Amino acid sequence: MHHFFLDPAQINSDQVRFPSDISHQIVNVLRLKDDDVVAVLDNSGSIYKVSLSIDRDSPRVTGKILTTDSADAEPETGLSLYFGLTHREKVEWILQKGTEIGVSAFLPFVSARTIVKKTTLSRNKFDRWVRIIREAAEQSHRGRLPVLNPPKPLAACFAESKEQHDLRLIAYEEAQAQGDSLRDLIRKNQFEKVALFIGPEGGFAKEEILLAEKEGCAIISLGARILRMETAAVVLPALVLYELGEL
Repeated sequence: MHHFFLDPAQINSDQVRFPSDISHQIVNVLRLKDDDVVAVLDNSGSIYKVSLSIDRDSPRVTGKILTTDSADAEPETGLSLYFGLTHREKVEWILQKGTEIGVSAFLPFVSARTIVKKTTLSRNKFDRWVRIIREAAEQSHRGRLPVLNPPKPLAACFAESKEQHDLRLIAYEEAQAQGDSLRDLIRKNQFEKVALFIGPEGGFAKEEILLAEKEGCAIISLGARILRMETAAVVLPALVLYELGEL
């Protein structure tokens, strides 16, 4: 069944009104027909099964709500993924796969070794990234759309994450294999929000790791093999959700 996120204003009583871009997708790309049933989400945790009605002259698509339920594909723990800003292709891959896995928020940063140093994004790029998240959320049957935040300096990310998360983990290739393991850290408590930091291609500078420790982040290793940053950005959320029993 195809899934579509809509603005709550487009869901009224027992009727749904699809916007023009999704109407085009339904009619011309997916080639759905009258009375076909799709799933509509309002980004607040509800999912509606909707029977389509298609005006092919417009084309305009409306629908009748058949059932309303709670979306059950969302992890109970909110994962915020902080990652080093990099080439467009890698960012888009991280956004797509992170959404599929269950990341709740994406927060790119710039640091000493990130390829990209500017914290400004063009409107076109930001909108494209939001669209990638939406499409991945629909494909993976998410109940809510992950949030995309504008890039910030790494130090600012450390500071803001301290106020908003119960646990913060930073993956570092030189982390010592001692102290608490990832499993120990996760299973000690129940967490509402967890922040995950993945460094850029060149890794974190030692000064950044010292700052992370000062700010209260737990330094962890992802194992003996060195992963590409875009691989680590998928592996760490997957490991955390697995240990939480939510994957």
